[in-house]
Amino acid sequence: MSKFRFLVLALIVCSVTVVGTASAQTPPQANPPTRIASAEQEKKLTKRVAPIYPKEAFDAKLTGVITLETTIGVDGKVTNVRLIGKGEDLLVKAAMTAVKQWVYKPTKDKETGKPIEVVTIVQLNFKVGE
Repeated sequence: MSKFRFLVLALIVCSVTVVGTASAQTPPQANPPTRIASAEQEKKLTKRVAPIYPKEAFDAKLTGVITLETTIGVDGKVTNVRLIGKGEDLLVKAAMTAVKQWVYKPTKDKETGKPIEVVTIVQLNFKVGE
């Protein structure tokens, strides 16, 4: 029975050591993107691609405002788009397809002057003309 207790204790010590070693080698987390107000970031927009109103949505007279959280990389290109709230699937897809093609003048860190990744909110309004 004493050999069994020793073996269990040895396994516990080894597993703690392995976990401790693994976490010590985990690379540090990168800084999260800086949040920028929509109006401020819109001034830096250099290429805007208009969304294409899907025919099915137009025929069904689907309308709405699609709100997207948009991540912009250090090169000014959109790297990620995420829906905030709700929206008709056809309109959401059209909005995301367009915004993913947008390009901004890179935002620079105020202290270092180096380009930084930013997050902003973009809204696209889909409405059927009368």
